[in-house]
Amino acid sequence: MNLGKKIIWTAVAAALACGSANAQTKVVVDPGKKYQIFEGWGTSLCWWAVKTGAWSETNYTKLLGAVADPDTGLGYNIFRYNIGGGDQPGHNHLTKGDGGAAVPGYKPTEKGDYDWTADKTQRNIIFALNKMVKDPIFEAFSNSPPWWMTNSGCVAGGKGGADNLKSDYFDDFADYLSEVALHFKKEWGITFRTVEPFNEPSAGWWAENKDQEGCGFKSRQSDMIIELGKALKRKGLFPETSVTGADESSIADALKQFNSYSAEARSYMFQMNTHSYDGYSSRQGMYEAAFAADKRIWQSESGPLHRGNSTLDITLWMADVILHDIRDMKANAWVDWQLSDPAANWQTIKVDHSKQTFSYAPRYYMHKTFTHALRPGSRVIDSDNSNTLAAIREDGSLVLVILNTSGSAANYSFDLSKFSAIGTKAKVSRFTLPAALKSDADIAVSSKTLNVTAGAQSIVTLVIDGAKSEGQCDVDGIKTYVKIHDGGWNEITDVKLNVGDSLVIGPHPYSGARWTWNGPNDFYQLGREVRFKNMQESQSGIYTGTVASTAGCATKIDFKVTVIDPSKPPVVEPDTLPSDTVTADTAVKDTAVTDTAATDTAKQDSNGVKFVASPRQFNLVSVRKNGGDLHISAPSQPMELTIHDMQGVLLMRQQINGSSAIPVSHFGHKGLIVQLKNSAGQKLYLNAIR
Repeated sequence: MNLGKKIIWTAVAAALACGSANAQTKVVVDPGKKYQIFEGWGTSLCWWAVKTGAWSETNYTKLLGAVADPDTGLGYNIFRYNIGGGDQPGHNHLTKGDGGAAVPGYKPTEKGDYDWTADKTQRNIIFALNKMVKDPIFEAFSNSPPWWMTNSGCVAGGKGGADNLKSDYFDDFADYLSEVALHFKKEWGITFRTVEPFNEPSAGWWAENKDQEGCGFKSRQSDMIIELGKALKRKGLFPETSVTGADESSIADALKQFNSYSAEARSYMFQMNTHSYDGYSSRQGMYEAAFAADKRIWQSESGPLHRGNSTLDITLWMADVILHDIRDMKANAWVDWQLSDPAANWQTIKVDHSKQTFSYAPRYYMHKTFTHALRPGSRVIDSDNSNTLAAIREDGSLVLVILNTSGSAANYSFDLSKFSAIGTKAKVSRFTLPAALKSDADIAVSSKTLNVTAGAQSIVTLVIDGAKSEGQCDVDGIKTYVKIHDGGWNEITDVKLNVGDSLVIGPHPYSGARWTWNGPNDFYQLGREVRFKNMQESQSGIYTGTVASTAGCATKIDFKVTVIDPSKPPVVEPDTLPSDTVTADTAVKDTAVTDTAATDTAKQDSNGVKFVASPRQFNLVSVRKNGGDLHISAPSQPMELTIHDMQGVLLMRQQINGSSAIPVSHFGHKGLIVQLKNSAGQKLYLNAIR
């Protein structure tokens, strides 16, 4: 090769190398594609809380600050309390977690009373967290029923890993779990939002005399969920406290079990739990199944149980699990296994129980990278690169997360052009191995573009203030079909029918999307087609159908339904309100209107809102709103109460007699038009109440 050619080749090679080094991966962030609301981060309390709850209050309070403080700690807000089964006396094999796995039960014998002094140390921790954390979410879960309910007589599992709850004790176990939940609420002021009766029920590794509680539940999971749901309902806990399942070890097993649940079982569940130790290829399937059923998904326990032969540093390996559980499975929450597990690969926080001290493992800083950026209440949105995560926080900030597990730096260019407005700089935080978490210089956002380099084996989080977007991507192919009685389909949204008629609201798209419905009288339905028989006046109102796709698109459609009783005067429609009625969409003050004229007289307030008052009677009747109730003060007499929204849509018609308190918070309206008439049809009161 001559010198000239050599110089040219060297220059070309250098240019190619430079081009490769400076190559950028373009990432489009689309706020119109909205996914799950992220509820937060958490940990189970067993078994670390059983041990640390025995520390001095001063020392365990310091530890809990590192766990829960949103500024100086991890900012965890979700905590899973383990309702222990309690093993048979003489069994001393529950040695896992430095002995913390021996969680006492609250009913040590079948015939004896509950022992509410049991499990004091784990309760010390949950009580302290309840005081420390703003809006905590608590879940109760069971690893095993009490020993006397089991086939083997041992809370570690059945013979050969067999299902271990006695076949005639499903209702007893449900009563036990619900009784503990009831006691926590009534006596200790802690409400569990969910109760989980299983833990890795299909795994097959729960066998008698092993070192931790466990119970096989390969079959009859639906039966257990139903029994628990009924028990919670009997004790007045449901729906505030609902059932969740199935906390399988593998996402694939969780999906399989969820698909097997009966409709009745699902009716007691608002949430689906899965561990993410395995079955990662089922993340999308789990999301689609839960989405179709309108259930939350929690990743409720994880760690490097099935890490296999991966050579990736354990901290980054776990970061990859976190990012893809949230990104691909659309998990509403991400919950760690016990954050101070004795095994090094499982540790977030290292504890010394003898000295009552703690220190941070590398995973602590990795978790903090996520938890400080992605806060509870954030809406996950679309980003079209699998190594990234995007969300909009409640404060209007855009959060971007980049995970780079490769051995070389990676350049990203974020296209933010789909935002109607965005801030001019991004606050940057970088996690690098082995355990460094540092803020970096702000990066400018120019022309709605953000360019950033993620170093080798690192995590970068970026927070940009002032993110605004308009609307949401719509679902295509909407047809507003309605059928009254056995007539044909009509493409309308304003429906008028008579008392006793049947009604079908059956819009399209027919498939490929999820329909949910809300309407008068706390109406809710999951499913496209809504069927009513023997319609009554009280069912008049607005029925809102929300059609949503797994791609993050959603569209709302309002169907106005008016049920007419031919034997009564027609219900006033909002577009034909008489002159003596509050005009639509006009704001008014919460003040009584009085009229002492001898005859009904129309009046106007300073806003031009018209009222009519009957003589003398207006002075005897008053209505005020306090909290979620309307408080009506009136002489004892039969009256008809009607409540419309500010658009004139009838929300309620009810007969009352004199002074009454009427719940109205479930209507969800800021303004209500309240009217009272006596038995002669005379108006006693008409006003708009804020």
